[in-house]
Amino acid sequence: MKTKKYLGTLIGITIVLVILVMTTTHATASSPDDADGESQGSGEIGHHEYIGESGEKEKCEGMVYESAEDAEAAAIENGCSGYHEFDKDGTIWYMPDC
Repeated sequence: MKTKKYLGTLIGITIVLVILVMTTTHATASSPDDADGESQGSGEIGHHEYIGESGEKEKCEGMVYESAEDAEAAAIENGCSGYHEFDKDGTIWYMPDC
């Protein structure tokens, strides 16, 4: 009986820790801007513009991350793979390709 109670408690604590780690974000002063021009942190929605294949300026909007590993993990979590990077005011940011 004690073993089941211990195992249940251990599983519960593990689930809470995993959820906390997955929802933690790291904000920085020089992060990308949202549509209103407000600063964004890692794991939040941001955007950047780029020149597309047609030669026209296009907008890319989605989740931004401080590391390639975080962006790749987010892509995999959404059933995709890969990421791309962009420079925003001298800081490299990463977005999942999805």
